[in-house]
Amino acid sequence: MKININKIKKLRNITNISIIECKKALIETKGNINQAIDYIRKYEKIESIKKSNNQTKEGVILNYLIKDFGILLEINCQTDFVAKSIQIINFGNKILKYIFTNNQTNISIIRKIFNKDRIKLIGILKENIYINRLSYIKGKFIGKYIHHNNRIGVMIKSNLDNNLLMKQIAMHIAMLKPDYISKKDIPKNIINHEYQLQKNIALQHNKSKIIIKKIIEGRLQKFINNITLYNQKFLLDNNKTVLHFLNENNMQILKFIWLELGTNIIKN
Repeated sequence: MKININKIKKLRNITNISIIECKKALIETKGNINQAIDYIRKYEKIESIKKSNNQTKEGVILNYLIKDFGILLEINCQTDFVAKSIQIINFGNKILKYIFTNNQTNISIIRKIFNKDRIKLIGILKENIYINRLSYIKGKFIGKYIHHNNRIGVMIKSNLDNNLLMKQIAMHIAMLKPDYISKKDIPKNIINHEYQLQKNIALQHNKSKIIIKKIIEGRLQKFINNITLYNQKFLLDNNKTVLHFLNENNMQILKFIWLELGTNIIKN
């Protein structure tokens, strides 16, 4: 079976293993990227692979936060030089203000409204410009963190009006990229999929049923800890979990959103 070289490169970027092994995994799974990832995890003993870094694009993550309404917007372009230009920043800010003023959060509608401005900007900057994604959050207490030249943006909704604590948690999210707040937020199909995968891996070992069960439970818990905010080790104090830190400060995280430049996932 002939495998497209772009698929091989994409899988290598995700897994960081050799091109030969990536090609082998894609052949075994008939070119299916997601199945190939599971195949690699099973046979290459890779415990966990983040699937969010599937694309690399230039651009900027812009933010707008007033009172109880926060917005993150991703504008893509072709080069880092253009991403830092005042024209891109002004274009993005104009869109953000429109979204806030008109309470319009449908990205398809936003693209139509600003398409003429986008085409005009393409003519000026001589690069393709794309209004990629937006995510928003509403609530009484909202905090934010914007990281590394506007390449990552995080906003959280909390039960407390404490900007410092909210910024610290948002910073943690930007660095460790949890998918969910707690275990109860993880869809059952994701848990079941991971359980079955870990079971298939564990059964390769010549161990007793009791030991295999403990291996599966341990790895499943590790998986849950890795993707849930509350169970992760706190970025600013690895001696405690995020939940422990929050409990010490009587804080709860009610919702979070994050956008990272060049990724496909919006956190809700």
